[in-house]
This record gives sequence, structure tokens and C-alpha cells, in this order.
Amino acid sequence: MNFIAFLVGLGIERLMSSRLGIREPKWLTGYIEAALRASGGFSSLSLIIVVFAALAPGLVVEALLALPPVAVHPVLRVLIAAVVLFFSLGPRDLKQEVNEYRAALASGDATRAAALAEEILGHDAGQRQGPKLGSVAAAVFVQANNRLFGVLFWFALAGPLGALTFRVTDLLRREAIVRGTRADAPPAAAHLGDLCQRLHGVLAFVPARLLALSYGIAGSFEESFTGWRGYLAEESDHFFDANDHLLLHAGQGALGARWEGAANEEERTGAALGLTDAAFYVWLAVFALLTVPAWIS
Repeated sequence: MNFIAFLVGLGIERLMSSRLGIREPKWLTGYIEAALRASGGFSSLSLIIVVFAALAPGLVVEALLALPPVAVHPVLRVLIAAVVLFFSLGPRDLKQEVNEYRAALASGDATRAAALAEEILGHDAGQRQGPKLGSVAAAVFVQANNRLFGVLFWFALAGPLGALTFRVTDLLRREAIVRGTRADAPPAAAHLGDLCQRLHGVLAFVPARLLALSYGIAGSFEESFTGWRGYLAEESDHFFDANDHLLLHAGQGALGARWEGAANEEERTGAALGLTDAAFYVWLAVFALLTVPAWIS
């Protein structure tokens, strides 16, 4: 079921590419704020509340899928799972944003390009407390995991529960980080931001490494592995930043001369986007190989 829902969900995203604003998580904002208020601060109880808050929306969906009218209708189950996947992706479309940025660069519209770059990099910086990325091209390697591949990994592993949990942890850490950086924020708010970031980092850990491997398969494996070694030599103490550093090193290494020898930022960003596209097809092929034989047998 998951592979069909996977294809349907991605198909919905392509068809709705001009209306991806409906995927902005406004419908979850109140829930996220209430969960963070309930957690209070940084303690074992806070961890329990945050973990429960991350799992609860997915558990509700799983309960819906288990209801007799839904459980006996495979098509309905696939449709519900596909819709959940669609809303778990993103919430913004990375490829669309980056292509708009590249178009502005190509047309010489520096003002528009700068505004788009600020938006993309601001979106990235708002999700973590570590060092800021230096370019949109670098953000492509990192954000691909958070917006797409992390969601797909958990959807493949745990269905709608996995995909929605991954997205909710992202929303929890984003709001917690924003709260923790306010001038009047108490010390407990900053600790809560660390907690939410580490929770999301745990979920991003495996897909980040699989994506780094996919970068090598889709590009230059030897140079990507060299980049991986560079990551190991410079790994940060902060867990989620370590995921980011790995993807950045592996992606740049996989592109090799196309990264180092790019004539400009537009060309470098296009190469990074092309690598993530190739990695996506690697994942799609692996997912198909793991599921289709089960249907045949």
C-alpha cells in the first residue's frame, strides 16, 4: 500500500504545485503552540510531552485507517495515506523556490534574486541553532533531507504515522527555536528549543546518511566519500548540525568539479538541484525493488 500511496502523494504534489500554499502548517499552529506551553521547560516531563505531541497526529490517522469502513477499502486507505504524505512534505517546494531563484539570477534581476535567497536561507536558519549556510546551493543539500527525503524515509518505514511524526517534530523545533531566541525568553525556552532540535535530529539521522550515500551513487562516489571523511573530521558537537554537515560535505564531494568549477552561483545551484533529483530517482528505484516483488509473490 505504501508504495502506491507514495506515488499518488507525489502525483498530488505535482498537480498542486501552483497551490502549495495550502500545505503551510497554519492548521497545526495552535496545536504546536499548546504542546510547547504544556511542556513548560526542559525536564523529563517535557521530553514525554514533546514526544507524545509529535506522535499524536500520526496516531489519530492510524486510528482512522483502522476503522472498519476504511480498513476494508484498500483504495480509501491509499488515498488517505497519500493525502497525509502530501501534507507532510515540504511544507514549501524546494525545487520550485530554487528554480525561481535561478531564473532571477539568469535574468539579471539581482533584487529579486537577493530576496529569494534571503527567504530560502531564512527558512533554513529558522530550523536550527547552528551555523548559517553560506549559499542557496548549500541549502539545497541540507533542505532536501528535511523537506523531502526524511519524510519519504519515515513514510516507507512507518506509513502515515512516520511521515506525519517527522513533519510535526520539524514544526515543534521551529516554534521552540523561535520562542527561545526572543529577548524576553526564559532560560527554559532555550533548553526546550535544544530538546526539540535534538528530537528532530534523531529522526533525521538515518535518512541523512542514506541521502549522503545516494549523493555518492548519483554523483562521484569516491569524491563524495572524501567529503564524508571531511565531515567526520569536522563534526560538530550539536547533533542536528552534524546531519547538516554530513549532507553538505557529501553533496559537494559528489558534484566534484561541477561544484568547484562552477562559473557562478546559478550554475552551482542548478548542479546541486540536479544531484538531489538524481538521488530521488535512486530512492524511488530502491523503494520499488523492496515492495514490488512482495506484490508478485
